[in-house]
This record gives sequence, structure tokens and C-alpha cells, in this order.
Amino acid sequence: MRVLVVPSWYPTSQAPLNGSFFREQAMMMSGAGHEITLLVPQLVPLAHWRGTTTTVEHDGELTVIRVTMPALPRPLQRLEQELLGHLAQQAYRSTTSELPDVIHAHSAMPGLLVAQDLSARWGRGLVFTEHRPSSLTAPRSATRHAHLLHALADAAVVATVSEPFAETIAEHYGIARPEVIPLPVPEPFFSASSDACGTSAPYTFLHVSNLTRNKRVEELVEAFSHAQRTVDARLIIAGGSPRRAEEIRAHAEQLGVGERVEVLGWVGRDELPTLMARCHCVVLVSAVESAGAVIGESRAAGLSVISTDTWGGRALVDPASGVVVPIDDPASLSSAMNDAAAEGRGRETGDREVIRSTAREIFSTSAFIRRQGEMYRRAAEHEARPKMLFHAPFPIDPHPAGASRLRPLRMLEAFVEGGYRVHPVTGAPRQRAIAYRTARRRLRGGQQFDLLYSENSTQPNLLATSVRGGIAPFLDARILLWARRHGIPSGEFYRDVYWRFSTSLRNVRTPRSAVMNLLYRLDLAALRLARVHLFLPSERMASIVPVPQTRSSALPPGATVVDSTAPEGLHLLYVGGLGAEYGLDACVEAVAGIPEVTLTLCVPPAQWEKNRSRYEQHLGERIRVVHGSGPELEPFYEAASACVLFVEPGEYRTFAAPVKFFEYIGHGKPVLLSRGTYAGQLGERFGVGPVIDYSAAALRAELEDLRAHPQRLEDYARNARRVRHEQTWRARAEQAAGTLTDGER
Repeated sequence: MRVLVVPSWYPTSQAPLNGSFFREQAMMMSGAGHEITLLVPQLVPLAHWRGTTTTVEHDGELTVIRVTMPALPRPLQRLEQELLGHLAQQAYRSTTSELPDVIHAHSAMPGLLVAQDLSARWGRGLVFTEHRPSSLTAPRSATRHAHLLHALADAAVVATVSEPFAETIAEHYGIARPEVIPLPVPEPFFSASSDACGTSAPYTFLHVSNLTRNKRVEELVEAFSHAQRTVDARLIIAGGSPRRAEEIRAHAEQLGVGERVEVLGWVGRDELPTLMARCHCVVLVSAVESAGAVIGESRAAGLSVISTDTWGGRALVDPASGVVVPIDDPASLSSAMNDAAAEGRGRETGDREVIRSTAREIFSTSAFIRRQGEMYRRAAEHEARPKMLFHAPFPIDPHPAGASRLRPLRMLEAFVEGGYRVHPVTGAPRQRAIAYRTARRRLRGGQQFDLLYSENSTQPNLLATSVRGGIAPFLDARILLWARRHGIPSGEFYRDVYWRFSTSLRNVRTPRSAVMNLLYRLDLAALRLARVHLFLPSERMASIVPVPQTRSSALPPGATVVDSTAPEGLHLLYVGGLGAEYGLDACVEAVAGIPEVTLTLCVPPAQWEKNRSRYEQHLGERIRVVHGSGPELEPFYEAASACVLFVEPGEYRTFAAPVKFFEYIGHGKPVLLSRGTYAGQLGERFGVGPVIDYSAAALRAELEDLRAHPQRLEDYARNARRVRHEQTWRARAEQAAGTLTDGER
């Protein structure tokens, strides 16, 4: 496979260890048969930039292209990514005419921005691996942040180097959890002899780093000065500039341990395996460490490890290979060093071989090549799929708390599962504008989009995200009109029309109501002008929106199939909102009157506090209130024999299709429904539960009958398990795609 690697930094003759692991990884993949070219962007402040300079080096089988590029000031950063991509493309084309199969970016700035632009220009799969913790805290403009969010959303594979770092990245950027691929360790570390560190030699600690303040080297020397008073130990410190090495020597002399602390300064990469072979324990006491390449190297060499509780330390140091101590805790560090020396950890050859054997499973070249090659394969296959645009005027939340954000996530996942290469046009206005420009660039480059699918917000598009993320009044209309001009069939799911039923909005009683009403109507006007097909929760909603019936169709929510038990008895579960508009009073009153029936209400905490007084008198062992979402709901489903959508009918509920109805049947649960609702009509059609007149007396009678005839409940459950496979989110995505592409044909 031909791979273009875009690292954010790379070794030079002046700094040979700067990104040395990028070079090693490229060498490993080249040795596995891949054709690897590295394009190294070197940013120069615009004021000092004197034009692009391109140099080409050959490092064994690797081709290294270095390109100087201007770093634009904030007012011009809207143009930055496309400019960097243009210069990178020129540099690459100057060396070869063959495009890569996959592009791999290392670290966000500037590697990801350059690689994502090339991916869009060439239609090639993008793999992104983040290494640098400072990428999460470095100050950046809102424009550059929007560029990064779009690049992350558009990448085929996002990965990082440790489990805790992956979780932090997911939370920081609001994305799904990245994959994890540990940094590989070259074979010389595994094969270095450890004869020189026998049982008679002084116990030797080793620290290897660039000796920056983050590495806490002075604190390490201070901890060692306390530990060595009780044990015969030595400390070797390697790395850093000559000036920094001299500062550490002076600090050791000041503490009275100069004779026991050997500061080597810079050590060549090829010398490290031999250096580690004559030591017993590596100490890495950084304040922040995403993975810590030295931890993997230490374990490969069979050394014991002492690490602080960083992401890397937490992920890569287990009880068999070492200990983890709190960050910036001198007493704990000194105690750990004292214990390691007293117990002789890392002295015995047998112990070192055990550490090595487990390290080989994680850090070996073969393990890395297998994982990295699989990422490249998936990225290439992903990009070869039919392409589509997925639009939403808000970010896609990977952990949605409500149905309004759950549906977009499930539909996006379903399109991917159904075989599409989905290009998101989502997020705050700046991010959507960048994605829109990227889509136009892809189209100009000859790439085709089969369709555009959109999810609207419960708010007008202009107010779908915080105004702090920017305002673009006509952006979404421009996107839809552009799609129409270029023959891309487009459809939007129009979730609800509460605004058509709100007295304040309909009668325009306040300035805010007047503005909201106008914005809703402008959104609909744009949809009509762009001739967008509207997907609605039910067909009846078409006369209420209103839209031409020839350009609308029903697309109710989908079900996620989850196997769940069916406990004996009548144990009811309600998941959803709480308030006067839901009318759960009749349900609670009916259950309260039947001692053998239980009810669990899973509702949002804020809504419970607001409505507590209406229901609190009924609570007890049989009726309880809980809170939870996502995976937290599963224990409640396991304990339920049936679910409840027994809510007060109203005009809105005659066409609204609750997501929870499909979630209930996805779990194979019978559903108790109220007559006069669209959910009730679906329940009757599917045969998944009784449809009951809305009153406490009617529900009480139905519950008594279900309790007396448990076979009825089993029949409803069997029907739910049968129909759920026809009502999945993937089926919804296929239905939407078929409607749009068949209509275009």
C-alpha cells in the first residue's frame, strides 16, 4: 500500500530525537512492504516567510519531503488549511505523480490540517493519530479549532497511544472514543543483553527524556537523594541539551549526591538499548505523558518501571512490571525508589524475561505492523465506498441524553453501517462552513455524492447552537441550494412542529415569539426552494408542516436490537419526559391501586424536581423514580416485563413517533399504549401491546387482565422481538437512501 505520512514534527540533524518514533514507525511499515513517503510541514510565521522551500531526502526506503509553510495570523486563519494543503500538494507532486492510497497524520497541528485537506483534494482515506497532550491545552483561535473539529469528524480512523488519553481526547473534542495503538518498540530493545546488570552491581535507576520541566527531573534527583540514604543505588540521567544536563549535575551536587548521579546528556537512539541493559529500573515522573515511549522501551528491555499517574503510566504500567505513584508527590516517589532498590526489582534475569515477554505482546514491531496495517486497510476501504453528505445544524453528540440528539447519531451510524462513506457537515456554524467548503472542493476534484441527508433541530437553524460558535443566517440554505444545483438528491428529517402548536409562537405575543416564528418559516421556505424531500415522523404530519405531499414521506425512528430478559410478574418501566404535557398521572394512579404491579419512572433529574409534588405521594417500594441514559438504562430494561407509553392523547401525539417506543420494542418488551396516539396505532399494527383508553380506571382494568392472563404479555413480547428486526436504524437509513436515489432516477 502506498502511504503518505504527515507528521507534525520530525527528526533533523540538529534534533535527531525530535519525533524519532515517527521515523521508526515509518521504517517498520516500510519493512512490512508498504511504500512510505513522509511530508513534513515546517511552519514559519508569516512575517518571516520568504516563500515555500521544498527539500527531498532519501532515508533508506523512505522518501522525506520537507516543506516550509506560512503560519497565518488569526484574521487570516480561515484560509490557512486550504493554503497549507495547496502548498503540500505542490511539494508532493514535485516528487511523484502517483497519489497515495492512504494519508496518515501524526498529531493535530499542523499535521492533521494538512493531511485532511489533501484527503479532500485527492479522495483518499485519512488516518489520524494523536500523540501530544499539549494539543488539548494549546491556545488556538475559534477558526483553527473549528478546522480541527471538522478534520476529526471527517477522518476515517482516529487513534491515540493509550486508553486514558483516548478517553480524554473524546471528552475534549466531543467525539467517539478513538482507537488505541501503543507506540512500538524497535527490536534491539527486546534483544539487548542484561548480563551487565547482575546481582553484584549497584542497583541502578535510569531516567531518559528531553529533561524539560514537564519531566520533573529536579524532583526525581531530590527523591533519589532521600532514597539512597538507606540503599546502595545509582541514578543515570540521559537526554536533554548540554546546558540542561549541566543544570541537573549542579542540582545533584547541591543535594550531595553528585557522585551517585551520572548525567550523560544526549545519548544516541541506537545506544539506548545497551544503556538500559545495564540498569534495573526506569523512572519516569512526568506531570503529563500521553503514553511515554520510554515505558514501552523499558519493559521491552526487561526493566522494572516507576511512573507517575499520567495517562501513559496508568495505561502501560501493571503490577508485574512496576508501580505508579501520584504526580508531584516526593514522599511516594522516594518510597517507591527505596522499595525497588531494597527488593532488587529488575535484577534477576528470569524476572526481566517475564517483563519482556508481556511487553512483546503489546509493543513488538509485528504487533504494531498488524494494527497499523489494519487501520490503513479500513481507511482505504472506507474511502472507496459510495459518498454521501450528512448535514445537521449542531454537533453530533456521541453520548446523547435526549431523543432529539439520539436520532441524528443513530442515523449517521446506520448510514456508515449500510456501506456509505459519510462526510459530515455538522457542528457550529464555523465548522459547517468549513465542511461545506470541503464538500465543494471534493466535488471540483471529481468526487461524487450520491445523496445529502439532513437532520433538523427543534430550534430554528440559526439558534441550533450557541451564538458564541458564530452566526451564519443563510449557511444551511446555501448548502441545500448548492446540492440542488449539482444534482445531489437531498432529504431532511423534520423532527417536530411544536412551534405550530405553541400558543405564544402562533399568536406572536412577544418579540421573541415573533422572531422564532419567522425563523421557523424561513427554514421551511429554504427547504421548499431547494426542493428538499421531507422525512416526517408520520404521514399525517405532512398536512401540518405544511409541505407538498409529493416531496414528503414517513420515516419514524428506528430500533436498536438488544437482547433482554423477561422477568415474571408485571413490572413496568417508563423512560422519558415528565410534566403536565406528558400526563402520566393516570398511569401512576392506576399502578398505585394494584399491589402486585411495580412501576419504575426513569426521568430527567431536573424535570423530576420540577414535578415532584405531583407524584411524590405515590412513591414507595412499588413505584420509584430513577435517573439515567444510554447504557445506564440497561439494568432497568432487564428488570422490566413491559414498558409504558400511556400518555395523555393530544393533537400533537396523533402524528409524533416517540423514539422510546422503538427503543422499547428493540429490547423485545411489550408496550402499554394510550388510544388516540400515533404510537398506539403503531402498537396495534405491530401487535406489541394493548391500546387502552386514557383513564386510570381503563389502565387498571387492563393491568388486572394482563396479570390474570400472562400469556398475553408473552405474545406481545414475541411480536416485539419479531418486528424489531424490520424497524432498525439501518432499515431507516436504507429507506431514506432508497427514497432519495430512486426519486432522482
